[in-house]
Amino acid sequence: MTLSDRVEEINEQRIGVDVFGRAPNYDPGTDGIVRSHATRLRQRLDSYFSGEGIHEPLRIEIPRGGYVPRFYPAGKEAASEGQSPAEKPADISVPQAFVQQASALEPVPDKQPRLRWLKPFLAGLLLAGVVVVIALHLRRDAALAAGHSEITQSAIERRFWSSLFPANGRTLIVPGDSGLVLYETVTGQEVTLADYVGGVYRDPGRVKSLPSGVSQELAQSLASRRYTSIVDLNIATQLSHLPQWNPEHSATVFARDLRPSEADSSNLILIGSKEADPWVSLIEPSMNFVLAADKKWGFAFINRHPQNGEQAEYTPQEASGGIGAPAVYGDVAYLPNPNGKGMVLVLGGLWMSGTQSAENFVLDGTRFSDWLQSIANPDGTIPSFEVLISTRSLESSATDSSIIAKRVHIR
Repeated sequence: MTLSDRVEEINEQRIGVDVFGRAPNYDPGTDGIVRSHATRLRQRLDSYFSGEGIHEPLRIEIPRGGYVPRFYPAGKEAASEGQSPAEKPADISVPQAFVQQASALEPVPDKQPRLRWLKPFLAGLLLAGVVVVIALHLRRDAALAAGHSEITQSAIERRFWSSLFPANGRTLIVPGDSGLVLYETVTGQEVTLADYVGGVYRDPGRVKSLPSGVSQELAQSLASRRYTSIVDLNIATQLSHLPQWNPEHSATVFARDLRPSEADSSNLILIGSKEADPWVSLIEPSMNFVLAADKKWGFAFINRHPQNGEQAEYTPQEASGGIGAPAVYGDVAYLPNPNGKGMVLVLGGLWMSGTQSAENFVLDGTRFSDWLQSIANPDGTIPSFEVLISTRSLESSATDSSIIAKRVHIR
């Protein structure tokens, strides 16, 4: 709303209704949920900009006494309580890339009753995500303005990433839809790509039979949510730091907002499995390592054509004696876009740590360069490939990763 010059609409009553699901006639005088969360947000902003974000060129502030955010240059005094707008330091523009992304977002109609336990969780997730995204955009823009990049790439890495981020093409990074995963898990319903694109699964009453204890209100609330995991967010951010990234030709698109025409004409980087990112099903027929349902662990990697020394199925493995970090798996697939235009890179895995291991592999300069060198064609071109990675999951983070199976599709 601030970016759209709608600051007059930002007030406690509106936030209570739209963010926390309160009734339109609720009394903020007796229900202080907005004030308490605003106080926590101010504390988080102060903590970030006085610590990790101390060198950020732009500051974000929510002045006390209101809820309208301010953006001002580092080194200027923040607005003090009670200061009039005329007395405050002049604001500066938010990075244009962020403005464009924020302007493109459309609210999802949500007339279903909110669940009391779900809304505060989602509100906290939203506030934390907004702060992280803005801070990471500012950090990247500051590096670009300084005329340097911290990323060093080998020649073959540059060829690979340049093929995914062509100077005259279009590249879309598509993080997974965590709300969809929750919806599928709670309802027991699988959502196809066709249903996902058409929004059919969000229609009230589509699911005729729900598990015991699951209401239609819960199912619809989960189906309407728009959020992703912190691992997917981090991967998208890291990819936007690559030297080949060009905001005029590249963008991050929420899975639900991607249109078939865009998918057909773009290079795609799909994050997660088809359960979180249904667009993966476009190239799944060409993949050898695919995720499938598993009764014990939820999902397992199926090896469609096992070779010598390989397993037909890869499920999480507990460490010896049942203690320590379990072994999980990640998958990196680099395959042609089915329409013949461009390429698709899939970074997926079992659990968040599996997806993180896929990210770590492609962004590890030494390991990834060695892999690309080992499969490169004599003319230097890079063929399609798949890599199955084993990693240890420690507190949902990937450690000690190694390649356990691989495929090179075209020589």
